[in-house]
Amino acid sequence: MKKIVGIFAAAAMVASVFAVDFTAGMQIKGSLFNYDGASKDVSAMKLWSANGPDDKPFIFSASDDRAGATIKIYDAKGSKINMDELTKVIEGADDADETKVVSTFSYMEANKWNIWFKPFDMLKIDLGTVDTKLNCETITYWKGKVLGGADWAYKATVNADAITFAVALATGGNDDGKSWFALPDGGDATLGETDIYFAYSADFGTISALFVGKDTFKDISVGAGYKNTFGDLTIFADAAFFHTDAANGLKVDADVKYAKDALTAEAYAQLGATSLDAFADTMSIATYAKVSYALDFGTVYAKFLDDNLKADPAALTFEAGLDGSVGAMSYEIAANVELKNEKVNFGIPFWTRFSF
Repeated sequence: MKKIVGIFAAAAMVASVFAVDFTAGMQIKGSLFNYDGASKDVSAMKLWSANGPDDKPFIFSASDDRAGATIKIYDAKGSKINMDELTKVIEGADDADETKVVSTFSYMEANKWNIWFKPFDMLKIDLGTVDTKLNCETITYWKGKVLGGADWAYKATVNADAITFAVALATGGNDDGKSWFALPDGGDATLGETDIYFAYSADFGTISALFVGKDTFKDISVGAGYKNTFGDLTIFADAAFFHTDAANGLKVDADVKYAKDALTAEAYAQLGATSLDAFADTMSIATYAKVSYALDFGTVYAKFLDDNLKADPAALTFEAGLDGSVGAMSYEIAANVELKNEKVNFGIPFWTRFSF
């Protein structure tokens, strides 16, 4: 009995020191109907797992006032080669089957690791997964930004009242063992990606700036942004300049979002050119728009996506859908029309996710 009481006492003491969170979920994706305009194939009632890196079905995090850690685990896909079948194919055996040479399998992969600590109240150190970027729209949440920094790095962030200043030293992926600084014997020193971020918030809004230097500063990007909210309206605008030995490029964007009561509407546009010397030839114009309205049974929405208005042939997507929930399960179902390579594709995709 004393042992059991001791275990509960130890657990209570740990809980009082650390804030431990665990979230989990499972997502299944499907398609009620799909028509491929290029092949003219029709399919219906598809169903598959969709617990990829962006879905993050398992998230563990623990923290106290000075330090914390987060790990995200998701369903990944791998492949393996059947050497016996490969040998048969190479030798031209009568029973050779090319479809059996490579097979795929699923496994759970731990990714998006992050450990942080605060040696001082105003200084935070991140090791692992980091996120540094200028303003980004909330229609796709990832496409609409002009400049972003490293995903995996050493990062130091200073917060002093209205000022945020951060420096990140990128080290590549989380499993490749790369370093930010390298000096081979008898060779030249090299530096990995270096990000420097600054933001200042006041009554007039938030201004931000980001510098990204890659390949020992042979590849340089500099950007600045502005964001503010005026009542029900939120706007932002950014501009970024890119320099490499091959060419100089430019990206500018603007976003307007209106949210009042049940109505939300957002429009985003980005203009970019990979070469200023050949601006007209390398220019692209991305446009995204979404309107949604919240009802008692869920939120209905309509959106338009075009990654490049100048593309010939055009490639764009129209989508109208409904997202809602039944108990702890959330769902989304949509009618999707896609114009691609002068062909029209039509589908009715859906997503279901249970969180606990």
